[in-house]
Amino acid sequence: MMNDLNWNGFCELYYDSARTYAEVHLQRLVKKNGMPDKRVDLEYVKDAAVLSSLEKAFAHYDSNRGAKITTYLSTLVHNEIVDEMTRETKRAAVQQDIDDFKTAVRAYVEDDSPEAREKLIPRLRAAIGKLSPSDQVILNYYLEDRSSYVARSAEALHISENYVSVRRHHIFKRLPKLMEMTRNEYLRYCYELNNTVFAKNISISSEVQRFILPNPIVPSLDVDRMAEGLVSILLQE
Repeated sequence: MMNDLNWNGFCELYYDSARTYAEVHLQRLVKKNGMPDKRVDLEYVKDAAVLSSLEKAFAHYDSNRGAKITTYLSTLVHNEIVDEMTRETKRAAVQQDIDDFKTAVRAYVEDDSPEAREKLIPRLRAAIGKLSPSDQVILNYYLEDRSSYVARSAEALHISENYVSVRRHHIFKRLPKLMEMTRNEYLRYCYELNNTVFAKNISISSEVQRFILPNPIVPSLDVDRMAEGLVSILLQE
């Protein structure tokens, strides 16, 4: 630990060096792996890596271990650049998924009024019902809390966290296609959901009935709430 310096003094001495290291390591990373998603904020990556590295160096550097402070700091910055780039690339991929979903689903919206978009809920309910039970679980946890859905899904489904992220990507790609029902199926499904008198006189197809079966993995999963959550995403600008 830097016992002979306070935080401000430490930053005055080493901030510029850390910033230089960040520039160098980021350039090398981009040269090696190619340019990241255009949504990745490279300035944020550098700033986050510099701050985190300075905090760690200030708290843990020990000159008695032999390494120079500059060497130690450079190593920290390199590691933080790699970690931050990975995190920001994943965040950008999630945003791309959402934007693609918005673009595709808006084909079903007659106009930009909230009332028109609310009409999407029955279609979204049906689309969610067509997902596999495990995909429903991932989507449900994602809509509940984007910061914890990966860990929660991995635990519930006994799969790797990386696979959860891949599945989430496929879910948002598939949902617009799954919304494409025939007119008769769509009307029957809406009648059934609304519990109207028409439902008593209409034979609901087995395919449409399957849409509203309880989830065998998470029986408490609420498809209505999930559909409303997807509409909320759609309404975000």
